[in-house]
Amino acid sequence: MLSFFKIGAIGFGGGAALLPIFECELVENKRWMDKRQFDIAAAVASISPASLPVALCAVWNTRYSLISAFAYTLPGPLMYLILLTGFSYIGEAGTKYIQYTSVGLIVFVLMLIFRFIKKNYHTGVKAGIQTRYMIIIATAFLLTGGTVLRKLAFTLLGLELTAPFFSINMLTLMLITFFILIFTGSSQSKIKLYAAFLPAGLYALANGKAGILQQFSLPILASMLVLAVASVLYDTLKNKTEKKPFKLDFRPFRNLLYFVLIAAVFVTAAYLVSRDANTWYYAGKVASSSLTSFGGGEVFIGISEAAFVETGFIPAQIFNTRIIGIANTLPGPILVHIVTGVGYTYGSMAHGIGFGWLFGLLGLVMAVTVTALGALVLSVFFETLKDSIRLRMIIQYIMPVVCGILISIALSLLMQASSVIAGVGDNVFLSFGIVIAMLLSLMLLHSKFGFNDLTLLLLSAFGTVAVLGLAA
Repeated sequence: MLSFFKIGAIGFGGGAALLPIFECELVENKRWMDKRQFDIAAAVASISPASLPVALCAVWNTRYSLISAFAYTLPGPLMYLILLTGFSYIGEAGTKYIQYTSVGLIVFVLMLIFRFIKKNYHTGVKAGIQTRYMIIIATAFLLTGGTVLRKLAFTLLGLELTAPFFSINMLTLMLITFFILIFTGSSQSKIKLYAAFLPAGLYALANGKAGILQQFSLPILASMLVLAVASVLYDTLKNKTEKKPFKLDFRPFRNLLYFVLIAAVFVTAAYLVSRDANTWYYAGKVASSSLTSFGGGEVFIGISEAAFVETGFIPAQIFNTRIIGIANTLPGPILVHIVTGVGYTYGSMAHGIGFGWLFGLLGLVMAVTVTALGALVLSVFFETLKDSIRLRMIIQYIMPVVCGILISIALSLLMQASSVIAGVGDNVFLSFGIVIAMLLSLMLLHSKFGFNDLTLLLLSAFGTVAVLGLAA
């Protein structure tokens, strides 16, 4: 418990950045597992939904799965709840300064998104598929960014564009991506690729903002599932080889039951204490949004925004400033920080600070449980999945899809930050220029002078408060 609590307390960066820390502690220092065992656990965690480090904690050892996951996860959210509680005492008088701070926080988030996209592009370059990466990134952006491009055109140029045909959400795009990769497999046939694009395009139309073919969304999805399964079966029979029989290890399922039991007890207790029917809604949204999160905490920003902001569960201003801004500065998984912050925001606004802590901890428990669910199930079948060409393709090509989605999110955040600056007295174009200049400055400080993320965040946040406060 102390080892994983320590990793959680010093684990800045999150995601794959923490794998060296875990390996040092588990393999070199404590010698609780060998390098091969660690590599297998890291591979399972890397393809699990939600948080990679939490998934690793859940699968590295069947005996210590439960205590490892919660011990690692707890430090960051505890710091987070303390910081969020401090915001509760600012009051209405400090609202404008929170808005000024939001500009700096959003610029910091934009820098993180840019670094994420850059890192994944370089991965494509090393693999020799940078052209494919660029095409996939551009396609993902065009499919998801229709609404934000429409808003941007109106804000900058006053143009009222027609509603985009697509502008699909992240879950729809992920389903389309998985279908295309599973259906085509390793086939080089252009006919098979075009055959995959046809139902995928129809499904995008059915779920786009224009509402075309909306009534056929479920039948199209069902047909995609049938085609994907048929393709897998066909390739399996065509390339049939003798395989060694395998025996299921049911210990991960036992651990999974423990996670589910803790989550069920916690959500029931939260409901009995608060008597708030939204307890079940919040728990369900944390579970569903975590299960559809692939690619790290930055990806979850868009997923959680759709789940909690667009549905009116919490205000957008608080989400983009207090929640996202602080979540990126603390150790531990960003995904867990975000759902903790969402829970605290709702609970404190609806019932008071004590209930904010209750709902925040509920979000933590649900996120850890869902992460463990995906990782433990994958760990059982990993031996049969590890040689799958389709699985390797999904891992390889899911990241450029995520990068395209993040470009849409970045444009939305850019518009929000510039609107605050414009409210101080600057025109729209100058406001956009100021935000972009701040972004470039942070990137320069990071790349040339080695400033860490916490220092950059503080400089960005306090700098905007000082400058905008004087300008106002």
